[in-house]
Amino acid sequence: MQKIISLVLIVSAITLMAYFKIPRKSNKSLNLEIKDQNFTLEIADNPYLQAKGLSNRSQLCPHCGMLFVFGSERKQSFWMKETLIPLDMIFIDKNGQITDIYTALPEPGKADYQLKIYASTRPAIYVIELNAGTTAKLNLGPGDSLNLQL
Repeated sequence: MQKIISLVLIVSAITLMAYFKIPRKSNKSLNLEIKDQNFTLEIADNPYLQAKGLSNRSQLCPHCGMLFVFGSERKQSFWMKETLIPLDMIFIDKNGQITDIYTALPEPGKADYQLKIYASTRPAIYVIELNAGTTAKLNLGPGDSLNLQL
């Protein structure tokens, strides 16, 4: 019994240390010009920020968004868990070329297994989320390139 309690305490201590080491809110941002429009993108570059994304936000300014930066290029997939605002998801490869764009709508009340999955058709290393309809207004589509200077 004492060994189990010790093990639980060790695991709890490690979890707490990891919890306080990982930033809970992105303090990094990037200004990016997309089709002559300037956007300020919060950077999600660790697992916690990537899992949280833009969930539980009731609004997003017209020229704001989030840039997800992954450690390697691979097929990426997203969902709208606890996301309250409609979003455009822009999947981008290592060369800055857009592979896919989806407009995703909130799915309140759905269980995790019921949520729609938005996946890149080719490997991607970045994903940008903007307010829904922004990519249509900018006439942005797959094959277009973005100048991501990270």
